[in-house]
Amino acid sequence: MSNHRVIIIAQDFNYFDLLREFLAMHNIDYQSYESFNHYIMEHDCRNHVLIANALDINLKFAMGTSEGERFNRKLFNCTYIIAYEHSNCTETLKESLLSGADDYLSFPFDPELTCLKIAAQQRHLNFLETLYQNDQTTIVYKNLTIDPFSKQIFLKSQRLDLTQSEFNILYTLAKSPNDVFNMEFLFQMITGQKSLGDYNALMTHVSRLRKKMAQIDSTDHYILTVRNKGYKFNAHIAEYSR
Repeated sequence: MSNHRVIIIAQDFNYFDLLREFLAMHNIDYQSYESFNHYIMEHDCRNHVLIANALDINLKFAMGTSEGERFNRKLFNCTYIIAYEHSNCTETLKESLLSGADDYLSFPFDPELTCLKIAAQQRHLNFLETLYQNDQTTIVYKNLTIDPFSKQIFLKSQRLDLTQSEFNILYTLAKSPNDVFNMEFLFQMITGQKSLGDYNALMTHVSRLRKKMAQIDSTDHYILTVRNKGYKFNAHIAEYSR
């Protein structure tokens, strides 16, 4: 079972001392950085959980510079992104979730509960990795190529940069283009938790995924919504497999 390292970016680590103690108790590897620059330049772990300030995440996503591109590439290697906000500004946290974060922390937070949530997410991701390892067949539909081994996706020969959650959604749907996946199944697949009837996180991931694909191919609609049921891959596109 792989252990996805937890990366904490904070100027004041005192806020996370207890969390780091609980991570160590549960044998979860972690590493701390004082700034995004150190994280971007030094960290080379492919699969990791990132805990970072919501405002910093939003600013980095908005950067149209080479530094912003390096940061985005790092995020695509994250298996789970948690944004935090000291002032508990809900608008800043919402923007982070829309930008690519999977979850959020508001202060004060329960360090043990957060650690257990990370551990549960890692167990779930390990299950998915084992599931995907049993089927490493590359999917090729029309202009779309999905390589589950390298976790790379190309659309019209352009690399599609997705977060881990976005990749898992698209790959799951594309593997079974004739099936409809209900909201609860997909929600639990990307979060490892029950939804309690709130699917906003899932819908945000799907919306972001659709926008990224539309930026390259605005003609074809790859992910279809099935009313009152969930989502499915466009079976007409799958007919062009090769």
